[in-house]
Order: sequence, then structure tokens, then C-alpha cells
Amino acid sequence: MLDALAHALAPNTPIARGRGEAAIVEDERRLDALLGEGRAAERVRLWTNNRCLVTTRRFACMESFAEAAAASGARGWPVFVRASGGTTVVHRPGILNFSVHDVGPADAIDITSRFERFTRRLIAGFAAVGVAAETGSVAGSYCDGRFNIVSGGQKIAGTACLVRKRGGWLGVLAHAAISIDGDPHADLAAITEFERALGLDIAYAPACHTTLAAQIRIAP
Repeated sequence: MLDALAHALAPNTPIARGRGEAAIVEDERRLDALLGEGRAAERVRLWTNNRCLVTTRRFACMESFAEAAAASGARGWPVFVRASGGTTVVHRPGILNFSVHDVGPADAIDITSRFERFTRRLIAGFAAVGVAAETGSVAGSYCDGRFNIVSGGQKIAGTACLVRKRGGWLGVLAHAAISIDGDPHADLAAITEFERALGLDIAYAPACHTTLAAQIRIAP
């Protein structure tokens, strides 16, 4: 399933096997490198990662962050920080990360349009493997947003965006973490324990999440 979806999203693009924090910051490095070329260009990246939680700089600035991250790491979920927005997400084998790095003239790029094009590409990829999907918010899901990829009313992928400008060029990193298989309940438990240790009053619902494997099983 992972290979089939990867081929539908980006044919002939190998899936990189990441190792924790280095795999996460690689997205930023590639965006900066593409901006440095000073020309319009697009690159794609498919990758998986070791088991970890990936949170935001906003949470990393909280007073309780170091203690909460250490406790999560002791439970087998090390915590790393990304530059894009949102809240905490899960990386692990069984989650496919899809990143598109897009650079163009700053006065010619509409960020929302580029991100919508990215989500349409995701939806087309799901359709190619027999799963109907759309964008939308799913109340009760972790890292919820209006550009979630949703199948059967459940969140199957989360998306995020990072924008950087250099000179007259604008770079857009669009990223999706796609649940291929595995246990969303365990994912939610890890996120919930970490975010509550930060002092956040959160309550996520396992029924709000699904995987590609589950949706393929119930597809007509």
C-alpha cells in the first residue's frame, strides 16, 4: 500500500528512510537550497521516519517543554521540533511523509493556491489506489486544520506549510503525514500524554482517525 500510494503521488521517486531529527530538518535544508538556486523550481520528497513525536516551536517555548519531552522520550517517543505550524504529530514506520518544495518569483506565487494544488495532488493519489478523500477539518483529531485529508469522515493525513523568502524568490514547503497502517490509538495516546504534560487541556478522539489500510478494506 505504501509503495502504491508513493508511486501515485510521485512516480520514480524513492522513499527515503529517515532517522529522527535529521529527517525532519532535511525538509528545511532542501527548501533553503532550492531558494539559493535563484530560479523557479519544484522538488518532491517521499520519506518515512523512526518513531517519534514532532511538535512546533510554539510548544517548544513552553516552560514545561523539556520535562514533557524527556518523559515522552522515556516512553519510547522522542520529541523533535519542526518549523511549520500546527500542533504535535506522529512519525513512525507506517506513516508516509510527502513533501513538495516549490520556489517561484515572490510577486507571482499565491501561497493558498499552491497549497490547494498540493492537497489536490494528495486526493488524486488516494483516488489512484481506490480511496475517496477530500479536504476538511475533523473535530477531535490531533493537529486539526481545514486542509486535513479526510476519508469517510475520518482524518487520514495531516498537512502543514512553511514559507520562506529570499530576495525576489518565495519558497513554499507543503508537507503531509499520511497514515498508511498501524494503530492510531497508540499515536493518540503518545500525543495526549506529551501535550497534557505541557499543561494543555486536550481530548482527542480515536474514532476521528483512520489509515489507508482501513479505508481500502471498507472501499466498495
